[in-house]
Amino acid sequence: MVLKSWFRSSAKGEASKPEEQGPTIEDLIVLERYDEAEARLKAELKEDPDDLHAHLKLAEVYTGLARGADAADQYLFVAEEYAKDGFYDKGIALLSKAMKLSPADEGLRHKHYAFERAKGLDHKRQAALEGVRQSRHAGGATGTRLLQVQRAWHHLAPTPLVARLSPDGLRRLFAAGEVVRWPAGSVVARRGEAEPAALAVVLAGALEAVIGKAGGGETTVRAFGAGDVLGETVLFSRAPWPATYRVSEEASALQLDRAGLEHSLAGNPDPVSYLDGLRSDGHDAEIYRIVGRLEAPR
Repeated sequence: MVLKSWFRSSAKGEASKPEEQGPTIEDLIVLERYDEAEARLKAELKEDPDDLHAHLKLAEVYTGLARGADAADQYLFVAEEYAKDGFYDKGIALLSKAMKLSPADEGLRHKHYAFERAKGLDHKRQAALEGVRQSRHAGGATGTRLLQVQRAWHHLAPTPLVARLSPDGLRRLFAAGEVVRWPAGSVVARRGEAEPAALAVVLAGALEAVIGKAGGGETTVRAFGAGDVLGETVLFSRAPWPATYRVSEEASALQLDRAGLEHSLAGNPDPVSYLDGLRSDGHDAEIYRIVGRLEAPR
């Protein structure tokens, strides 16, 4: 008796629901009552402009009304919200829908390319962080190192180093390198010396390359900031440092010595591209040229 009573009341509630509440927005779309669905959705969005589900339903309504450009705008809005949270695949899928509805919109095409690029960079960022987690330099400061690399990523992302290294290459670099801190005023390397025989990727802070003047004092040859690479000729060509490198603002860097380089090359499926990526900045060669011009007889 209890079960029958429960089913009876449930059935009664289901039967009376459409009469009490009327058709849902989904019902209106199925019935192709698009004008009514549009009005309902706009009312919902007035109350909550960030309701992504409502925006997607409105895109569906506009598609039914053959208003492709309006539907594309709704898909674009949701795609951008997904991208802000790192859901690039979802955003790209929605942009593909928008592009089919509004094929002449070049802005959508550019946005699609930007999302694809952002997705690739995010993949590389995750690979770099995975490298930090796998670092051969064991210790209890993994969390600190991860935070340093995470904070530095927006400086690293647009650099030639990141552009030329694959996600696997970045993972290998950050797994083999050591995150170091340099206090302001410290000397990282001295001109003419071969040590430290290491390449460094600046993560934060600032350095300057200086040479002494004949009559005393110093000349600043170049300044370095986050994202810059220095020491590539010292590591790869065993050349001496072309200038003295001093920390002008407390800095942190990813330092790769010869042992780390060998570690990163072990089992590397594409060592040539990896090494080319590490050399790509060419700052040491630039400093050698500048110093040569400064010291040339007049």
